Amino acid sequence: MQRLCTFLTLGVLATATAAFPRDYREEFKEPVRHTFPAGATALDVDNVNGSVTVIGDNGNTMRVEGEKVIRYNDRQELDRAKREVTLDINQKDGIAQLYVNGPFRNGGNRGPDNHGFHDRDRREYDVTYNLTVRVPRNSALHLNSVNGGVKAEETLGKFDVRTVNGPVTLTNIGGAGTVETVNGRMTASFRENPKADTSFKTVNGEIEATFQPNLAANIQVKTFNGAAYTDFETTALASPAGEVSKSEGRFAFRSRGAQRMKVGAGGPELRFETLNGKIQIRKQGR
Repeated sequence: MQRLCTFLTLGVLATATAAFPRDYREEFKEPVRHTFPAGATALDVDNVNGSVTVIGDNGNTMRVEGEKVIRYNDRQELDRAKREVTLDINQKDGIAQLYVNGPFRNGGNRGPDNHGFHDRDRREYDVTYNLTVRVPRNSALHLNSVNGGVKAEETLGKFDVRTVNGPVTLTNIGGAGTVETVNGRMTASFRENPKADTSFKTVNGEIEATFQPNLAANIQVKTFNGAAYTDFETTALASPAGEVSKSEGRFAFRSRGAQRMKVGAGGPELRFETLNGKIQIRKQGR
């Protein structure tokens, strides 16, 4: 595997912080099942705590299976959790929507950066939704969670996949779009190479993406504490100059920007960025 760039620092690596769940004595589960009417061409999932899994198939409807898990200490808090935290299920203008609603939302208004959080009330319960949705293979995907992993497999539509604390895994997919997490590993394998610009970004975690051997794209990589590698033959494109310094016998390379290169004849821009972690761009079959 060819090394694209290496970024080393002489300081202390940033570490991810995660909230530890409270200890609850009791647990209540109830199933989630729903089938959207035929005709939806896009899926919009906005979860808060829990996993989101999407599987593409040859059906013509979107089918939801999963569970709602409530952890609590007394019956009063269980009843409160049932009342306050709900899964809103909607379909409009070809978009099927699953939206976890509760007192942690700011008037139901989702902000692009903070997920609409406005949480000042003390509650003695925890609610998790773990959702699996089967969709027609060409469906567009808009998937969000805050605390939980997000997965998609066997889909071919455009995608926008984001979480905060959790990994992102895309398996045997097509399409193009955006993938982001803050604390988590990112893994993607493509059955069809992206035909439009696509970006992968995490703060604390590695990125591994596998493409078909006939990949033709412009690649941009940026990592601060880590290295970037690829199986593909590349041609360097113009990139901002970096700085090399030496301290206590060690070399440090600090880039003012991303490293850019071309694979094959070039094409869509594939961007990879992580702060703490390496980047691996693999060729299928290697």
